[in-house]
Amino acid sequence: MTKISNKEHRALLIDDQFDFDKHSIIQTAVAVESELTGINVKEFEDELNLQHIVIKSKLAGFAEADRAKLHKLLDILYQQQAFKGDWKAFFKVENALLSKVLARRKGIPISLGILVLDFLKECDFDAQGICFPSGFIIRINLKNEVVYLDPFTGELPSWELLELKVRGQLGNHARLTLDMLNPDDNKTIIMRLVNVIKAAYIQADELELALLCCDILLRIDPEDAYEVRDRGFLFQQLECFNLARTDFEFFIEQYPKDPIVNLLKQQIEQMNLDTNIQVIH
Repeated sequence: MTKISNKEHRALLIDDQFDFDKHSIIQTAVAVESELTGINVKEFEDELNLQHIVIKSKLAGFAEADRAKLHKLLDILYQQQAFKGDWKAFFKVENALLSKVLARRKGIPISLGILVLDFLKECDFDAQGICFPSGFIIRINLKNEVVYLDPFTGELPSWELLELKVRGQLGNHARLTLDMLNPDDNKTIIMRLVNVIKAAYIQADELELALLCCDILLRIDPEDAYEVRDRGFLFQQLECFNLARTDFEFFIEQYPKDPIVNLLKQQIEQMNLDTNIQVIH
């Protein structure tokens, strides 16, 4: 990971003009986290680089990035260093923020996946992230085969197990297709991460920080009416009724036949009533 100072990270404005290919996924993710929490980027990078040194020293005897080296790397991460998925508190904010995951060795597929993807690339593996239906997974291209890694468990699931995961997420009639295993670009992965962080903040009732996640997502894709709608619900919960009404009306204009439109119209009527009551009072 190329070192970037705190000042430079703050200058990384993630928006629709941002060059996601110019920066690694982990660099962009740390820039997002710095905006959300104000973490010390240098401290994070120092800890991550220390991990790189330790891992690569333990893999020094492997000449090429083959299956044997991969199994050793996974043993280092998931056995020796005890990285693992947090089954008990899946949606906690600390499981989504990379700095917390690196420090605690616990996380969820997208946060663990971004870290493991960084470790894989540092160890010369050809690997890409996939926003899989059941959770983030990693595609690893070895010399004569392609394998998939579940970063939540540290396992290399078979096609059959991947299909079971798909059916568990999408229903018993769903089937695994090759399209589901296509690698995603950095932009898609970062947007998935920010959405997960936003959901965690909402569950933690930290709505202002969830709104900041909405702002980041809308900077990346200003025309995303569904994100505008979600922001409207957050504004409504914060009793910013004029802002919520504007967001709901924008969504209704963009998608007048969406099933949620009637609910949004009811919400607008209720907010109008609440606003009038406040003015009279």
